[in-house]
Amino acid sequence: MRWLRATIVVLFAAAVAAAAWVYAWTRTQSPLEPRGGLWFPRTVLNDVPHFAQDDPAWTGDKLAATPGTLGAEGCAVTSAAMVLASYGADTDPGRLNKFLQGNGGYTPEGWIYWEKAAEWPPVIARHAYEAEASHFLMDWNLLRGNPVIVRLRFPNGITHFVVVVGKSGSEYLVRDPGSWHGRGLYYLSEFGSPVEALRFYEKLPAAGGV
Repeated sequence: MRWLRATIVVLFAAAVAAAAWVYAWTRTQSPLEPRGGLWFPRTVLNDVPHFAQDDPAWTGDKLAATPGTLGAEGCAVTSAAMVLASYGADTDPGRLNKFLQGNGGYTPEGWIYWEKAAEWPPVIARHAYEAEASHFLMDWNLLRGNPVIVRLRFPNGITHFVVVVGKSGSEYLVRDPGSWHGRGLYYLSEFGSPVEALRFYEKLPAAGGV
């Protein structure tokens, strides 16, 4: 009977450890480490086009009603354009910026209303989430083929948005709207900043689903 009690204790301890791991994985955190979550033994890479905010085609365009330009401060709208284009929307940062300007898509400070970007016609996506970060939400979306927009905050207080498009091991793979002449993919951990928040859209079922 002693071996049975020992086995029960071991199984109970394993169950508690597993429950603790699931809790840690699924709960939202802010800020969140740029690597972690589920271990992906094989690289998952979703097909998301790369747009750069400082592309000469739109870099000088004004951002909302502010003095800022798309090239200098347009990482959010550029990230949204990448995601919508991955769903099949015929858009780019320049055209999406103009659409948002004409449809109440920015705050007076020039911050994007993410739900307005989803109204790009014809509507094929919905604004699904805009809150704190979690590895669970990032992993869950990647495994179902859905990219995730993450907000980083650098030590100097400046925020930056990038698009998580895949994962290898514990490393998240991103497309950076701020890299016109850089590599196509970066590790999220290369930015040296924790993840402050997430945004993600979902493709509407009538448009093919995610």
